[in-house]
Amino acid sequence: MTTASTYGQSLHTVGLPDADRVGRKAAVLGELLNAGFTVPEGYVLPAAALEETLLHAGLDDSRDEVTAERVTRAELPQRVRADLYRIADAMAGQALAVRSSGVAEDTAGASYAGQYQTVLNVRGSAGLADAVRTCWASAFAERVRQYAGRQDGGAAGGMPVLVQRMVDATAAGVAFSVNPVTGSDEVRINAVPGLGDRLVDGGETPDEWAVSGDTATHTSGERGAIDAEQAREVARLARRVHAHFGAPQDIEWAFDGERLWLLQARPITALPDHVEPVPIPVDVPDGYWARSTYSSRPLSPMFRSMVLATLDEATSRLFRFGLGECIQFREIGGWVYARYVSVSGAEAVKDRLARVVAEVRAGEPARVFDRWYEEWQPALAARLAALRDTDRQGLDDQSLAGHLRETEETRHHASDVHYRIGGAGTFVLGELGVVCRDLLGQNTSETLKLLTGLPGKTTEPTYALAALTHTARDTPGLAKVLMEADEGTVDQLASVDTDFARGFDAYRREYAHRTLEMDLTSPTMAERPHLLLALVRDQLTRCFDPESEVAALTRQREEATVAARAVLEADPDALRRFDRVLALAQRAYPLRDDSAYYTQVAGAVLRYAVLEVGRRLAGRGQLDAADHVFFLERDEALAALRDGDDRRPLVARRRGEYAWAETSPGPASYGDPVGPDRPNPRWMAKLPQEARHVLDIGLWSWREVSGEGAHGGIDRQTGVIRGIAGSAGRFTGPARVIRSEAEFGKLRPGDVLVCPETTAQWSVLFTSVGALVTDTGGLLSHPAIIAREYRVPAVLATGNGTSLVRDGQIVTVDGTAGTVQVSR
Repeated sequence: MTTASTYGQSLHTVGLPDADRVGRKAAVLGELLNAGFTVPEGYVLPAAALEETLLHAGLDDSRDEVTAERVTRAELPQRVRADLYRIADAMAGQALAVRSSGVAEDTAGASYAGQYQTVLNVRGSAGLADAVRTCWASAFAERVRQYAGRQDGGAAGGMPVLVQRMVDATAAGVAFSVNPVTGSDEVRINAVPGLGDRLVDGGETPDEWAVSGDTATHTSGERGAIDAEQAREVARLARRVHAHFGAPQDIEWAFDGERLWLLQARPITALPDHVEPVPIPVDVPDGYWARSTYSSRPLSPMFRSMVLATLDEATSRLFRFGLGECIQFREIGGWVYARYVSVSGAEAVKDRLARVVAEVRAGEPARVFDRWYEEWQPALAARLAALRDTDRQGLDDQSLAGHLRETEETRHHASDVHYRIGGAGTFVLGELGVVCRDLLGQNTSETLKLLTGLPGKTTEPTYALAALTHTARDTPGLAKVLMEADEGTVDQLASVDTDFARGFDAYRREYAHRTLEMDLTSPTMAERPHLLLALVRDQLTRCFDPESEVAALTRQREEATVAARAVLEADPDALRRFDRVLALAQRAYPLRDDSAYYTQVAGAVLRYAVLEVGRRLAGRGQLDAADHVFFLERDEALAALRDGDDRRPLVARRRGEYAWAETSPGPASYGDPVGPDRPNPRWMAKLPQEARHVLDIGLWSWREVSGEGAHGGIDRQTGVIRGIAGSAGRFTGPARVIRSEAEFGKLRPGDVLVCPETTAQWSVLFTSVGALVTDTGGLLSHPAIIAREYRVPAVLATGNGTSLVRDGQIVTVDGTAGTVQVSR
């Protein structure tokens, strides 16, 4: 039976996965609201409310007993009435708009535009009840049956209802993110003064605007509803919605004299530039291959040609002090898959062990860190700053090609250094783990307290953001502006507060030029400044204090160190060994994420160089859009610069292949899973002591980085999800499932972040996060490290937490016990 708790959900708690229950319109608006778009607050009454009302009224839809008139007169069940009273009370004093959110409405196959009834200027609980019945009744109108091709009189797919605060519109209208007739990259806008209901109903002739790039052209109409700058603002909004969903969108919008509001979004249902999926071969190599958790979308040809081919060699650096060969990456069915390759054969293992023992004895891991501090980091920082600041548009084609190659080489070098650091760092952290286990009897969680609070690039961007937040909090009026910020606020910062605007620009320059995903196709944070402002807003809400956080972590590290040394002070040799290993581990610990930071910066600069090539090709008619360059391989793009030939047919085929891969993802893995070969204990006992020690360190490190041995999953009897206890503490709050960096805008202060895995780029979210739940990872993985640095309770390696938890569910995360309890 339906419970009252299923009714009257805030838009903040719904998203696209809820479309079957709350309707496509409400699900889309909830998704956009959580992504940072300016959507009027509201509630949605799910389809179950109509079903219960029909049952209460004794109407059977299957026997064609339901008519619009009967629904209008139907008595509401007590549960539905109570929820409508609650919604009316929550929005008391405000005029409401009550609209349909049909389950079949606003889909790519059919929009149902204009088919259902909308009721405006609704006030009070009685008025709200009447409006809801009017919306329901419209689902059974004759015109809807004809549109849906149904003859049974039923509501097509169910009829949720959306209740929102009305916008007091000075101008309103619709916009198409691409030209709906030609499919070209041109935003088309219809605008009328006041409310847009008569425009949508076809009762008013609008002003029409075309926006190409940043040029707004008034093409028809004399109403003067909006000016050119407002047209450009609407176009930016339409393009952002398009980018968010990755497909052309038809939006409804309104100005209220101060802000631009997004009222609705739906796919454009009939575009001439439809991308027909083109099947591609799925050739699976031998062995076990797992789909990469670092990529949430298919692989672009540009990334494949520039980066993927180099990763096998680069990842071999990870295993300089271990028994692995490399991590191999392959494209399978358009997606990135990876597998671990170990040293095979007894003689090869013995040779590798002998080499590692000799290098460790010679202090080679420490020399890797020396090179980072003295050579690699300063050179990378200077080189990347120069590449970032290059005037790419001022280069001729030949110079741009040279810039692209230099940027690509720098990205490869940064990646190579990152994996070298990772290999040496993993070894010395493993040595600390083994020493603390053997000398102190510590488990891994206890050992890692010796490493908390060390400064590095994981926390630096967040602390710099906190400084910006401090400025905002201390500036009269600025905090209010930021709390109400929308996508247009960034352009207005200088007029609000020049000091904050300069600080924001400096932060954007220093920290936001980083790739957020594995591929180059994803915009950087610098290209999404509204998300940066959203992070400032969230810090204003959470009152994050970096100084107290650093002090607490430093105190924890110092107390753990004092306690460990006290245990060992009676044994001078053991104490010296501990001090030596700890000093090296503390020097190494921040460097994996520090080196990853420079790899991400290099990726961003490479993206900008590729986009400049794409801009030129699009300007010359060789491509339809600048970002279509990602559907070319590097050599193809550079050849196009030289020969001027049309690359649109090739791009059309590649886009079709990408579309097929996107809708036909392969399984999570192919083949049978394997880990590092476990050495035979009797064979291991015959090894020299140094070789056994190196092998022990390697096995410890593998377990703690990969989470091997974790048995995540859900207890079906209790509903408890289990994983690795990654960061101590307990927290209860609403879950927010985020599968990729593109969804950062969904997060709200106090949310429980549920994700496949995090990378160093996710650290800026952790001042807002109440707790963390991941599908994968061990105690030395990125999510565990970041969670401990922000003292956020974390449960890792749940296996499929992102599938077991839904947005908005209240969950309790126990990072000490390694459990997640989902409230029922």
